[in-house]
Formats: sequence, structure tokens, C-alpha cells
Amino acid sequence: MRPIIGISCNIRARDEEFVHELQDRYVQAIKLAGGIAVALPRLDPEEIPDLVQFLDGIVISGGRDIPPDFYGAEPHPATDTDEAMRERVKFEVALVKAMAEANKPVLGICHGCQLLNVAFGGTLVQDIPSQWASPLVHRLPDRPWFAEHEVEILSGSLLWEWLQTPKITVKSAHHQAVAKVGNGLKVVAWAPDGVIEAIEATDGKLVLGVQWHPEAQLEAGHARRLFTAFVQACSQEGKTG
Repeated sequence: MRPIIGISCNIRARDEEFVHELQDRYVQAIKLAGGIAVALPRLDPEEIPDLVQFLDGIVISGGRDIPPDFYGAEPHPATDTDEAMRERVKFEVALVKAMAEANKPVLGICHGCQLLNVAFGGTLVQDIPSQWASPLVHRLPDRPWFAEHEVEILSGSLLWEWLQTPKITVKSAHHQAVAKVGNGLKVVAWAPDGVIEAIEATDGKLVLGVQWHPEAQLEAGHARRLFTAFVQACSQEGKTG
């Protein structure tokens, strides 16, 4: 049986209600890697234990900025967040912790990478252009938003084992990044300007966050290898092997 992978939805406020959104490229990335994708709306805390039992792994997808009070900071003028995002983050933090406790794989992408860091006590750079002295562009000012730059990967890390390469070129669309690394996490990839591009668990659990968008560049071998390795880790064979 193919593993069932939950993918968290973005949430926006529209016409006095919340709307859940998920770009199809996340679904296709999981499907191409051999998994079954399930879109995850915001759920109540008491529903999370049943959800964890049902799922074989989760992807925390991209999205807008995490409210800074989640990591003890005042908002920067460039921070883009609201009450809908607050509801999303509360659900994702609880879900990530429950999945990690159950030793089930977690992959965070862009916002998801930052979410993993905050969930385990880390902090964020709220605006790279104004707070990080670098000429490197991490997000274009207009659609499709994706800038391209190199990422260096730490040898011997889980990410390195999955990708089998020390350097890749990624599609990037973020203005925030990991600052202080969360408890039980370590940095395993960097951009040329020193911005943190990936984090993973230090205790061997399959918890990995990447700051770029592999689902947006499935034509690249490293992106396909990332999703394939993740889905395999979510399968029963991956767990017992």
C-alpha cells in the first residue's frame, strides 16, 4: 500500500470566513514519488491524535509569515501575517510535535521550514533584505517570485544522504529565514550569503525543513530525489528497514 502523506493547506480570510488553499504541485510531487497526498485543513487539537495514526508522514507547505509572537518577537513592518495565519500555525505546530513524537516523517518547505524551527523553540529573521547584508536575491519582486541560487549541503546529514550531492541550484521565494535554531535541530544547508537553507533533527528522527521550493522544480534530479526519499521513508518498508 502506498504511504498516505498529509499536506498542510494555506489559510486565508475571505468574505468573513477562512478558505483553505493548496497548490497542485505539492500533490503531484508526492504522487510522482509514489505516495498518496491528502490535503490537511486546520483541525481542532483533539483531532490531531487520530490524524497522526492515519497518516504515514506530513508535508508543511509554503505560505505567508508566522506571527512573530510565536517566537517572542515584535513584528517587522515587512512581516505579512494575520489571524488566518495564526490559526494555521497553531494547528501546524501541534501536528508537527505530535508527528515527531510518533516518529513519523515530517518535511517542511519554505514556510514549513520556518514552522519547524519555531515549533521547537527557534526564531526567525523577519526580513532578509533589510536585516541581512547580502546582494543575493531570495525572492523576486513579482510573479513567479522564484529566484535561483546555489545551496551548499552538509556532508553526512540526512539531506545529503537523500540528495547525494554537496551543492544544488534551487528555486527560492522567501524573505524570512531561520535565525536561532530550534531545540533538537541543526543546520544542514546554507545559501552563498550564509542564510540558513535547511534544518533537520539531531536525534535521528526524520524531521527535515528546506527553505527552497523543490515542488516547483521537479525537472531537477535533486528535487525528485528529495520527494522520493521522503515518501520511501513514510512507507512501512522505510520505517521498518
